Amino acid sequence: MEELVEKILELADPERALERKVRLKEDKVEVQGFQHSFKKPLVVSVGKASVKMANFFLKRLNDYQAIVVRPKGNQEPVHGNCEIIEAGHPNPDRDSIRAGKRVVELLTEESYDVVFFLLSGGASALMEDPIPPLEEYMEINDRLVKSGLSIQEINIVRKHLSRVKGGRLAQLSKAPIVTFVVSDVPGDDLSTIGSGPTVPDNSSMEEANQILQEIGIKTRYLSETPKSLNNSYALVVLDVAEVLNGISSFVPNPVILSSEVRGDARSLGAFMASILNTRDIPFSRPFTILMGGEPEVRIEGKPRKGGRNGEVCLSFLEWVKKQRFKLIALATDGIDGNSEYAGCVLDESITIPRKEIRTALREHSSYELLERFEAIIKTGPTGTNVNNVYVLMAP
Repeated sequence: MEELVEKILELADPERALERKVRLKEDKVEVQGFQHSFKKPLVVSVGKASVKMANFFLKRLNDYQAIVVRPKGNQEPVHGNCEIIEAGHPNPDRDSIRAGKRVVELLTEESYDVVFFLLSGGASALMEDPIPPLEEYMEINDRLVKSGLSIQEINIVRKHLSRVKGGRLAQLSKAPIVTFVVSDVPGDDLSTIGSGPTVPDNSSMEEANQILQEIGIKTRYLSETPKSLNNSYALVVLDVAEVLNGISSFVPNPVILSSEVRGDARSLGAFMASILNTRDIPFSRPFTILMGGEPEVRIEGKPRKGGRNGEVCLSFLEWVKKQRFKLIALATDGIDGNSEYAGCVLDESITIPRKEIRTALREHSSYELLERFEAIIKTGPTGTNVNNVYVLMAP
């Protein structure tokens, strides 16, 4: 199973995706029918894949200015001369604010004729300039992350509380801004990925306020976002659907059920168990079910060591009947929840009493239980993020 995990991460490599899809010369960029000539580019790369995405450009450019905003602890080498800011994730911190203000400075003060904006998952926390005071914003963000809301709903709120999200950076740009995106959002909505700093926003203050009201938050700092931009071009260069298609080329009898998994993590685990438990399933063994996306976890009280994939796996074990199987649940960024693990790997040899499973789910301590059975995947930060991948094999 380690080999399969490695292959998934190879497919999720953003630098390789850019090499396949983007033609970049010293004075011209071409991608999917779009081309633009330039002399002095500004490269801004933000997110969990920021280093790998930046390296693709910095290896091919000579006269440029560049900044990379990456999570703290990411020690990947950056090619060439580049300003680097390490900031907080999943909760923004003062370095996130410093990153947001520095990117604004570069856009408003420097000389450039194109901006290559390289965006990947985690950018919402890593780069920020909030309208509310920092302490209030951090409290709101923490409650949003733990609320069980979808990433779309969370980022609607974030966009309307920020000076750099929801298209506002593109408004500041003095030149065309070309955004290359590694998507970590089900459905690849460009206005949701990284809270859409360079693309128009189709959500409203009213929607943001309604979402906040649902979780009992009031704030006077909401602000409207731009609904149209005339200097912005954006393209998704890698997403989980592409990774699932890649996996399907080397597993037996693949069936891609969905690349847009949402909803409760425990329900997803129970659903996958139900697929195996169904007698008259429309395909026979051997087969492989592939899914990707971002199920949610609503946290009440103080969580212990757990994550969404841990809860998917425990719920699967609770409901699956005795039979042969293998299950991989992998966060492609290498970090699941508040654990040091990327996910979990199961087969029929692992059996856990239902009482222990339910206790771990209630306490959000899935990995404290799974590590006892050596059912965990530990990769460390991977330098990419195309969300979660689920591989269920019935040999």
